Amino acid sequence: MSVKKHVIDFETIVYLFLTLFIPLFVTKGFTHEPSTGKHLFYVIGFTIIFLSVLIRKKEISVEFGDVHLVFFGIGIAALLSLIVVSMDNPQYLRYSLEIALYVVFLSFTAVYISNKWNTIEKLEIVMIFFVIGAAVVAFDALLNFYLGVDIFLGKVGEPFARASARSTIGNPNFVSDYMGMTIPMIFYFLISRKPLGFLLKRHFGQLVFKITLLIFLIPMVSSVFVSQTRTVITAIFVGNLLFLVLYFFLKKRKKKEALEDSESRKLGRVSLVFFVLALIIIAVLSYLYLTPSPLSGDGRINITARLEYAITSSGSWNERFSAWYNSIFQWLESENKLRIPFGSGIGTFQLYHLLYSPDVLQHSPYFMPVWNNFKRTHNDYVQGLGEMGLIGFLFIVLLVGLLVFRYLKNLLKIDNRRDLLLYGSLGAGIFSLAVHSFFEFPLHMQPNLMLAIFLGSVVVGKYFNPDLKNKKISRLPFAVVIMVLAGVLIFLKTSAFIGEGFFRIGQTNQQYYLAYYNQAQSLNIKALEQAKNEINSYAGNYAYLKDVTSYMSAKGSEIRSKYPGASQIDLLELAEKDRQSEVRKLLDEIDNRINQYNFYLARSGEYYEKAIENFKFSNRVYPVFGKPLWYIAGLGTKTQRLETAKDNPELMKSILTGKDEYSSDIIPEFKGNPKIIPVHRTTIRTLPFRDFFEKNISVFDNPEYVSGLQLYFITQIQMILDAADYYESSVILFSERQTPRILGRLYTSINSELKKYYSFISSRETMMTSAFGESGEFRQLLIDLVYESADRAIYWFDLAISLLPGTWNRYPDWEDIYIEYMNSIPSVLDSNEERKLKILEVAEKHVWACENMGPEAPVETLQFAIQWGKSNLSNGELIDFEQSLKKIYEEVVSLNTDLLEKSPNIPQDTAERIRTLISLYEAL
Repeated sequence: MSVKKHVIDFETIVYLFLTLFIPLFVTKGFTHEPSTGKHLFYVIGFTIIFLSVLIRKKEISVEFGDVHLVFFGIGIAALLSLIVVSMDNPQYLRYSLEIALYVVFLSFTAVYISNKWNTIEKLEIVMIFFVIGAAVVAFDALLNFYLGVDIFLGKVGEPFARASARSTIGNPNFVSDYMGMTIPMIFYFLISRKPLGFLLKRHFGQLVFKITLLIFLIPMVSSVFVSQTRTVITAIFVGNLLFLVLYFFLKKRKKKEALEDSESRKLGRVSLVFFVLALIIIAVLSYLYLTPSPLSGDGRINITARLEYAITSSGSWNERFSAWYNSIFQWLESENKLRIPFGSGIGTFQLYHLLYSPDVLQHSPYFMPVWNNFKRTHNDYVQGLGEMGLIGFLFIVLLVGLLVFRYLKNLLKIDNRRDLLLYGSLGAGIFSLAVHSFFEFPLHMQPNLMLAIFLGSVVVGKYFNPDLKNKKISRLPFAVVIMVLAGVLIFLKTSAFIGEGFFRIGQTNQQYYLAYYNQAQSLNIKALEQAKNEINSYAGNYAYLKDVTSYMSAKGSEIRSKYPGASQIDLLELAEKDRQSEVRKLLDEIDNRINQYNFYLARSGEYYEKAIENFKFSNRVYPVFGKPLWYIAGLGTKTQRLETAKDNPELMKSILTGKDEYSSDIIPEFKGNPKIIPVHRTTIRTLPFRDFFEKNISVFDNPEYVSGLQLYFITQIQMILDAADYYESSVILFSERQTPRILGRLYTSINSELKKYYSFISSRETMMTSAFGESGEFRQLLIDLVYESADRAIYWFDLAISLLPGTWNRYPDWEDIYIEYMNSIPSVLDSNEERKLKILEVAEKHVWACENMGPEAPVETLQFAIQWGKSNLSNGELIDFEQSLKKIYEEVVSLNTDLLEKSPNIPQDTAERIRTLISLYEAL
């Protein structure tokens, strides 16, 4: 009992709870990023542990080594990187600060773990809890994969879909990574003669324990296969092979485990049997998953093909390399030289990846077909360089180097087999993680991060390292530092968790809004109302219901068949009853449909308001998230918003003067460097009519002016500007490839509608003078906004094709962006000279993209340019324009011609497009 009490105290219980709770925690309908809540509870858990330490001890004694100091160095580098964020994008600083402080907090937890678990009994009890948690995660991943359901979330996807097997970790790649760190622990427990001996003293207990571990091994290994993560599969195989080979090679020189009695000696042979059984299980599972079988979905899991593709195809590697290059370009940004030592700022890759893609593609255009919208570098070492600069990268390299050095040094110094076995299992897990971190980002997932810190801290901790430095720390300074740090982090992490949760609720509300709204629109209310009017007036298709004579003319034979033998008078009376019954039936049916329409519309309105409310709450709680702003923008262009001010002068007034509730979360101004974050201008809030209508506020009290000047139309223009302002606000905090394109569309629409309105208002000169005193100022506002909207449309469309010139093989909706841009040019630009130059510029960019996308055939833009030139240019100007087109398209036509000649098996539609391109080109 005393041994158990010594091993399992309050702090250990809290940590053991974390080992299970952190990997398994997920909330249905509230979880957005799976690790956000897990980060929060890790901080809360360790805050409780640190409080316990402060209560128990007046003076705190800690042992630490060089690796611990280097870990703190990474935290310092993360804090230093905030200098750059404060210069480039201060409105994003809070997000980076949260991550930087968390890295520092993790450093403290690593020191604690290294000191706390300093006996084999303590280590084994923690390890078995990690294994139990991993087994549940693995079982859940198999349910995800084979049934498309989750223990905690219900339906999560389709059976046999790789992406479904994300379990409670959040991504199949990191489920397998988690297994990669825990499977070696199972080998340790199976090979060790009497693990957990202070609890399982009898032979029977050991047998049951090891049988249970074999059962755990089955779903854990299976989840690695269904995840199909090539790097992890390779790393697990190599890491565990090295671990086992080194153990059996080195154990001959080490002392055997102490055996207390004859029963314990039998466990040596039993352990060997269990080890062999484990190898057999892995061999059988490998065979079943690597060949067509029920487990592999008759070949739907094809790991060998994925491995072969990784080895033989450049696409898989280039996808990663493009992200690595992106981090390098972010680091080398010439606009801020401080990025070299300090990096772009921790946590900024997800914001900057799209923005630096043009640099990557200009440097290496062959990355264009493999570009992916990554939010992580897929290489934690390179991402460390990009985000924390040389200082952070040097600390990372030093950490890895010292960890390897310390590990190898201790491996040779260990004098007994049990410790060698334990140390080898820890090393195998670290090896798997380190390799995977070179191609993915497992340390961004809290369960994997927690386990990695445990493994690393134990490897460099007191149990294996008696030569650590000792330092006594006064309780008060430590309490102040750790509690302030924990308090700030709990606030930031809680804000993030709640903000993301309400964003997720907002998304659900939005889905219901769209579902109800689309259902309402499918009922076609105009047709229903027209039908009801026709029935009531006995017109149109329902004229036959006007009287019994008309009814008999239309349905006489049917009525006679229905009532055989009835006299003429009876027949007329029965027909009249049928007529009235049919009228009632038709009206009831239409009324039911109209009621359905009204119900669906009312429900859609409720969910629309709830979505706006939850997105706004999310943004206010967690103002660095950015995504809520983007979704509010999208809702701002819906009919639900655009029709709210109809016949409501008070709302028109508040919208035009920027005082309505919808627009209250727009970021008014960007405070960073516009050469880094590509906002059109630093002043984001756009209220072109505010000052004018504040001076002429009384106009809204006169219904004649409101109606005659169509102020509702101008209000809708302002509503679209509000939505555009939200999209521009989101650019500061959130990277989304569609944003520039959407803004280009919105400003093109505004430009077109304003021109129509200007033509209309020009015929209302007398009314304008009566309403405003004079018309010149209002006219000038409209003219200025026409030019401003044109300028913004061009800016955002240019940015869209600059940030993402190709990759429509991955995002098919992107293929028509060039022709969409070209179609907007005649509308937003005034002179033919401007239009001509811009059409040629867009054509050149489209051709460059097509040359690097396969090649592809830029048919639509060439066709548009030719037709526009013939319609708008003449004589020498037309000849020059066509010669310019010919020069631009010459190379891509040549590439497509070669493709057509040398690839007889290309798809028919592709061949037709190439022939069309050649025909258009030759016509020049």
